This record gives sequence, C-alpha cells and structure tokens, in this order.
Amino acid sequence: MPDWKKLPPLFPRTALHSAVVASADARPANEPWCIALSGGADSLALLLLVWAHWPERRGKLTALHFNHCLRGEASDGDEQFCRDVCAQLGVTFSSARWANRPEHHGEAEARTARQAFFAREMTARAACVLWTGHQKDDIAETQLMRLARGAGPAGLAAPRPVSAKSDGRIYLRPMLTLSKGEIMSAMSSAGVQWREDATNCTREYFRTRVRYEVLPHWQDAACNSVLGGAALSRELCEEDDVALETWLAELNLFATETMIDLQALRGKPRALWRRALRRWSPVGSMSRAGFEELLALCESGGAGRVSLHEGFAVVKEFLVHWEGSPHLPEAWVPKVLREAEPVVLSDGAKLVVHRVVFDAELRRRVLTGKIDSTREAFLCGCDFPLTARQWHPGDRFKPLGAPGSAKLQDLFVNRKVPAEQRGALPVVCTSTGEIVWVPGFPPAERVKVTGESMEGVQLTYHRGTSTVQNQS
Repeated sequence: MPDWKKLPPLFPRTALHSAVVASADARPANEPWCIALSGGADSLALLLLVWAHWPERRGKLTALHFNHCLRGEASDGDEQFCRDVCAQLGVTFSSARWANRPEHHGEAEARTARQAFFAREMTARAACVLWTGHQKDDIAETQLMRLARGAGPAGLAAPRPVSAKSDGRIYLRPMLTLSKGEIMSAMSSAGVQWREDATNCTREYFRTRVRYEVLPHWQDAACNSVLGGAALSRELCEEDDVALETWLAELNLFATETMIDLQALRGKPRALWRRALRRWSPVGSMSRAGFEELLALCESGGAGRVSLHEGFAVVKEFLVHWEGSPHLPEAWVPKVLREAEPVVLSDGAKLVVHRVVFDAELRRRVLTGKIDSTREAFLCGCDFPLTARQWHPGDRFKPLGAPGSAKLQDLFVNRKVPAEQRGALPVVCTSTGEIVWVPGFPPAERVKVTGESMEGVQLTYHRGTSTVQNQS
C-alpha cells in the first residue's frame, strides 16, 4: 500500500464540479461529513479528494461501507481494504452487512438496503452531508436507463452535483466532471490500487448491460464524446427543471391533502400543469394512463371524474377534489399521553410512553441507529404532558440531523408513506405544540439523545391498520 497521507491530490480543486466545491466550502465549519466508500476506483478517489482538498474537515469525516455479502471472501476483502485505508488516513470507518437479504434480489433491493444503512449512520452521527463517487460515465448510463422508461427533465438531470433531499440530507457528487477513464488513469499514475467488484462486469443488471452492450456502440456511432454530451445535457435539463420548479412555486397554488386549485395555471404551458399535479400527493400511485387522463381533463377546464385509488378525482372548473376513498381516515380527537397508559388511536394502533434511564447499552443502541423508527423513539429534554394528534396540512418538523424544518407532507412523500395512511399516524407534540416524533421518522433534532443523556422517554408505536414501512 502507498503512504496514503503523502499522496498528492489526484486532481486539482478546479477539476471538480464547481457547484459542489462552492456548496462544501459554505457548509458549517464543525459539521460532520459522510463518504460512501465501496473500495472501487471511484469511491476511493472520492475519499482521497475530499481528504486532500478539505484538510480542515479530516477529523469530521466518516467513511460508510456497506457489505452486500454477494461475493463471499471478496466482499469481506473489500470491507477490510476500506477499513485499512481509513485507518492510515485517520478517517472514522463504519460498516454494515446485508442481513436478511431476499433470495431474489436485484439492483433496487441492494440500493434500498445500502441507502437505509447510510441514512441510519447519518442520523446517528447528526450528519447532513453524504459524498458519493458518481462520475461522467454514470451520467450517460443513467440517461439511457431513464430514457427507456420515458423520463422528463427532472429525471434526466440525475445524478445532480448537489442534491437536497426533503429530509434535510445533502448529497454531493464532485466527480461528475471526470470520466471513469480519467479517474483510473490518475489513480494508476499515483500508484494507487483499488478493489474490483466482479459483479460490475456481469450482464445481470440493467446498468451493466447498458454499460457494456449499449454505451460502447453509442460512442462508436457518435462523432464526438458522448460522455461530454451527456454531461452537458444533464446540466441543461437541471437548469430547465429548476426554472420550471421556480415558476411553479411563484404561482403559489393552493393544495391540501384532498383538494388542489389549478386556477393560476390557466394559459400556462402544459409542463407546469404536469408538475403541479405530480406534486399533489393523491396521484402518487396513479397509472400513467390515468394520470394523462386527469391532466387532460384539468387542462380543458371541464368537469369529470377519474378513478383514483378506491375513490375518484373529481374535476370541476380547475378545482380537483379527491372523493370517495374509504381509506381516508376520519378526524380524531387529540390524545394526552400519560406514562405507561396505552392510548388507542383511530386505526386501532396503540401508543405508549415510558420514562427511561439510559445505561451504556441503551445509549449505544440509540446513538448507533439500532432503532426501528417505525416502532419506537427515544427523546431527551421533553417534558410531560405529551399529546398525540392527527397530522394537519402545514405541519413542519425538523427530524434528527436535518439542517432545518420541512413540511411533514414533503417528508411523507419522500418516505413513500401512502396518502391514505397519513391521517391515521400519530403526530407527537409537546405542551407548546412542537412536533417531536412521527412514526417512521427519527425524533426531532431538539430532543435527540446524546452521549451525556441520562434520562428521557421512550415512545412505542404498536401498528394498526395504517402502518409505515421503513423506506429510507
């Protein structure tokens, strides 16, 4: 192994994506950063670049490695390699293995498990920033994959250099200006070896088929660099997407969980109508054909009904109402939570609160994210009485690790909580009305457990007919 600390920067800061450099430089000085590290050329180059160009952050870096356990000893070798590199650099290292792996799994299942690990670790470390090693080749591959399913500007703008999630996490991708070949050449010139994942060379996954069977032919057929062209198209799509989102926000449409007013879109381009309807949470699970039917009816200004879930979207003069779903929960009276007294909620779920003393083991479990946020939460600095009430449009919540509060509705959408279930979930508040927990999310930042916490409360949610699946 080389002397990792003495390696010169693989690329100058000017070679990295300028938006990422600007965003990173503007982050709070003592903020912890996480880096996704697989051991491959891209992620290893990323770790070395962040370590080299932000030396003042070295004590706040944590490398996250997820062992998918798909290649036996080779997978374990990847993990040990990453651990050794981090030890030499003085970077904190954290890893996890894919437990309970489904018998039949693909790219989506692996990505979901990996992202869940990243989310847990970031929450435990109060980190908002995750660096990932995406590069130019990834842009071209992603575009081809998304074109196959009919993506618009938002989809074709991925992967973005700076990607802000609704739960407050920020993904930074500084190497989108560099190709895979450039990265590997720089690594080889510096005498740096990396791990090769044999599954990346198979034709089992859609991405690898695009990588080896489509992209080379596209490059051969073109008279210019398709990687550069794809990267430019990605930038232009992002510009258009941001412009349309800004325009839509300025129109200030009124929407609730069951109604959206589209009056302000009269005479506006269809792209704005499409985006406005896509933002309205009840259409989240509509088929493409059903959505197109609803879009055309709304644009016409006429009246009609379109099947939606087990009810209907009723359109009349640019107003759209969601009616008739038997799964829409009825309003329920707020419940006062008293210690050790189970409270039964509208869908038969139960919520129980207990005072707890944090011993070393419990503190470790909480701080390392070994908590199922769909079932329990531990809070500190949170006095009784607590109240469980129904979600209200406009509710804002600042989950653990988030830089600021966000609309609870946006958090529901990001976590893929079905619209018909949201009204039955308990929103736990203090006597002042501050939201401190909703099942499926970490507790509020203000009431988080720390290494010094001695006493607090435990909230346990026993599911009813409306449940939340952990889909971080």
